[in-house]
Amino acid sequence: MILLKNLQRRLSSITSYQITKRQKFILMAVFLTGFLLTTQTVAESFRYEFMIFMVAATILLAIFSLWGELAGVKYFLLLLLPVYFVAGASLFYFLLPVRWLTRLPYALLFGVSVYLLMLTANIYNVAAIRTIALLRAAHAVGLLFSLVSTFFLANVVFSLHPPFYLVVAGIAAIVFPLYLVGLWSYELEEFISRRVFNYAAIFTLVSAEVAFVLSFWPIAPINGALVSATIMYVLLGLSQLHFGDKLRRRVVYEHLLVAFAVFLVVVWTTRWGG
Repeated sequence: MILLKNLQRRLSSITSYQITKRQKFILMAVFLTGFLLTTQTVAESFRYEFMIFMVAATILLAIFSLWGELAGVKYFLLLLLPVYFVAGASLFYFLLPVRWLTRLPYALLFGVSVYLLMLTANIYNVAAIRTIALLRAAHAVGLLFSLVSTFFLANVVFSLHPPFYLVVAGIAAIVFPLYLVGLWSYELEEFISRRVFNYAAIFTLVSAEVAFVLSFWPIAPINGALVSATIMYVLLGLSQLHFGDKLRRRVVYEHLLVAFAVFLVVVWTTRWGG
């Protein structure tokens, strides 16, 4: 009888245990990292199926981790950055040399990044309801991973060497959602405002036009990805400062200087002759 009561007590303590959000984020990062490492044995012909599974798992795990507070447009926007990062990082993983010395540190960094992205999404989620001190740090992390995601995915697009119209469509599909969530994070409304949508559409048009030009250049894929990420750095970075009423002339010059430096590097490293 005493044994039965002890067993019931232990079962009730197990069933009443509630996992915290941070623990959910850690479990999500560990699962995705572990699955990423298992792809060492995956044939190249299955890499896209693997990426689709990773994206689907990211969506389900992110919804599970943020469940209870998602509402309205946040169901869509808060999942964009983790999904795009996981998709880009997964595809870029296949481009690395097939040895543990390279892929293991990358996978560990991937896991930490997933955890930070989920923390950022949670901060946006909470900040939409009440003021939170970590919002500024979340904006910086969000911008950083928007750039990284753009670089990874754009590198894949340029590596495939598709026709120019597919390059334009691919870059537009990559950057528009990231512009959207990056700008929305400064308003955190229950809807996407006209200002956010218009800015995102214009910035996407600029990125697509540059991609159109680059599709005719003898440019290395990594340089094309670098240009795409730099455009986002300038446009999204300055617009976020504008949304936060912190835009200054000096900051504009600094962003343009970075863009000019990247342009010089790309032109210098491009093989123009045959």
